[in-house]
Amino acid sequence: MTYVRQSILVLVLCIPVTLQAARGTTGSDNFSTGCATVEFMAKMLAINLLLPANHDNMAQLQSMQASLMELNRLVCQSVILTDYTRYESRYGNRRRISSDLYNAAWYFPNGQMFMAGAGRDVTVFYPNGRPLSYHWTHGGEPLFWPGGGLATSRLRVQDETWFYPGGQIITHEAGIRGGRWFYPFARLDGRVGQEVISSNWGADEEYFNYLNFDTSGRPFMTRERIRRKLSLSDEDLLDVAAVLLLVTRLYQAEDDARQFVPADANITGAPW
Repeated sequence: MTYVRQSILVLVLCIPVTLQAARGTTGSDNFSTGCATVEFMAKMLAINLLLPANHDNMAQLQSMQASLMELNRLVCQSVILTDYTRYESRYGNRRRISSDLYNAAWYFPNGQMFMAGAGRDVTVFYPNGRPLSYHWTHGGEPLFWPGGGLATSRLRVQDETWFYPGGQIITHEAGIRGGRWFYPFARLDGRVGQEVISSNWGADEEYFNYLNFDTSGRPFMTRERIRRKLSLSDEDLLDVAAVLLLVTRLYQAEDDARQFVPADANITGAPW
């Protein structure tokens, strides 16, 4: 009987701790994860807009990017998340973003659901209704481009292959410093080929091929060295979309991607 009473006492004492642990994954942590997701999706769209891929609908990609920029501006760029912002924030067309940013679904301006709840293992959708991921916070799950093409079979997993929207290889070694990374490159025959970014990507003082464009828009390569912001850790290199955006937007992207600077928040560091 004493053993039973002691067991019950231990269980009762553990309940507040368990509840507190559960609370630790809700509220502001959920919100931070939701905004990290906005940023990551914006990176995927920005890359897709820059790549030579004739099968993409450019107007649709630009419209989706505008939706993410509006969501980011109205919610994630707020210095203080007030009760009004949390419960009643709306887009310019008066559609509500969410009834509760901490615990309820988030929506895009066109009414498409973004996610059923931030910080949860749910399907995350692009504004066009296609999934980014079916198990966003789970890890080790497939990730998709806005057009439906596979980006990687296992998100946030080291030594994993990533693909461009057209199926070309980005890297076989995500999250591995010193891996081999590739650019997609428009060929003269109209197809998309590949050029090596670097055979030892992320290491300081290593050479890499820098993709440039002349005044007529034709691409050409120059040989540069990896320094400072391009000297990346294994954790940085897990965020493949951020790395690609960092490299590609060195030469163009104008202002559209600038609110989603890769260094703002890395998806690998989001408080899942």
